[in-house]
Amino acid sequence: MTTTVVEMVTYNLKSGVNKADFASTHDKVNEWLKQQEGFLYRSVSEDEYGLLHDLAYWQDMPTAKAAGDAFMQSDEGQSLCGLIDMESCHMRHMEVQTEAMICEGA
Repeated sequence: MTTTVVEMVTYNLKSGVNKADFASTHDKVNEWLKQQEGFLYRSVSEDEYGLLHDLAYWQDMPTAKAAGDAFMQSDEGQSLCGLIDMESCHMRHMEVQTEAMICEGA
């Protein structure tokens, strides 16, 4: 049985924040995540309503929760959160029920 956890954060940007400012946070946030124990994968997407979906896959629930707490204290977290309409922000941690991959490795 898998212990993988998906962290799903949905949010809107603050009024007046442009996509270029938002995009400028991606590399720093991704590099920070790669240094966290248990990190597996991250993607950010936008739906047809402009809602952003920030997904991260973690090895297990303890590493997901620990990284979430650390992220909020990090410079990278503060930079990203400064662009987000926090009233629209919702975070969920979900245990994966099944997984499939086309390939494995780095």
